[in-house]
Amino acid sequence: MSRRNIPRPRHRCGACIVLHAQCPPRCFFAPYFSHEEGAIDFSAINRVFGVSNASLLLYRLLARDRSEAAVSLTIEALARLQDPVYGCPAPQPDQNPSWNFDLPIIPEDVHHPSFSEAALPPYPGEASSSQMPPPDDIDELGAVMFGNHRPH
Repeated sequence: MSRRNIPRPRHRCGACIVLHAQCPPRCFFAPYFSHEEGAIDFSAINRVFGVSNASLLLYRLLARDRSEAAVSLTIEALARLQDPVYGCPAPQPDQNPSWNFDLPIIPEDVHHPSFSEAALPPYPGEASSSQMPPPDDIDELGAVMFGNHRPH
């Protein structure tokens, strides 16, 4: 038996390592998740997106686009594990110095309405004529709104 006929042991891809599966000779994930770093990358993708979603996304793409999509999935998954709310688009003040995160300065002499002034409607005596319906409409609406039935 010559050395050429001896099959070399094949390493499992990163996806099969994470999934605790045997890596078939034509594994779908093998080209995109190598043995070395692929386990870390695929573990993040599995935790954030799930195996089914990741495999469907890659499967539906053209073969030439799958490698780039796998890299994008990995970047987004790792970012979402670090910042679950924003993921990749998390605002980073040091990355964009034109952003100003300082709050505006409000002068002290400006009148700040209290909660009751800002939130409550005016008393009926303080309301203008445009805010109050005519008295006849109030009598008609009262019976409908409050269930007071008056004989006509």
